[in-house]
Amino acid sequence: MLGILPGLVGVIQATEVIKLILGKGEPLIGRLLLVDALNMRFRELKLRKNPECPVCGENPTVTALIDYQHFCGIVPETPTTSEGRIVKNGIPQISVKDLKARRDAGEDVFLLDVREPYEYQIAQIGGTLIPQNDVPNRLAEIPRDREIVVQCRSGARSQRIAELLKQAGYRDVVNLAGGILAWSDEIDPSVQKY
Repeated sequence: MLGILPGLVGVIQATEVIKLILGKGEPLIGRLLLVDALNMRFRELKLRKNPECPVCGENPTVTALIDYQHFCGIVPETPTTSEGRIVKNGIPQISVKDLKARRDAGEDVFLLDVREPYEYQIAQIGGTLIPQNDVPNRLAEIPRDREIVVQCRSGARSQRIAELLKQAGYRDVVNLAGGILAWSDEIDPSVQKY
């Protein structure tokens, strides 16, 4: 009996859809149809709209679907490069530890500091200072034949500038994840935090 019930309800639902598409008959809008398959009885209840309903009431507070993956605790797979670097909006992220190791090994990376001059005076790790708002006008100062590591205080501004450089045709651009703050925490505590 249970196997037949979904078929019965499915036929009723399909009938309602056809009535709505054709604009014919009286659809079950505002009514609830109760099906008692054992006794083969149908009952109809009239439903009134709740003016306090958070979805369809006078002042709805639920206006979009929830993120079910987030709600269920499913963490999306983070894209990575072949070197295992995390990628955000198409920009690989480099950790401060990786940057230090590469600089210690003598690798020729161009460190672009996109903070403001007053920030650079407080703390710096040896990058070339071009404030973020000046970068579009000073692209000629940024080499195209070297890897560009963009850094700022925390990694947010540098991410935006790295994306801008990528759009401007720079092929090898990465963002320093965590910026100066991460450098101070993980590499050199003498670099002042602000």
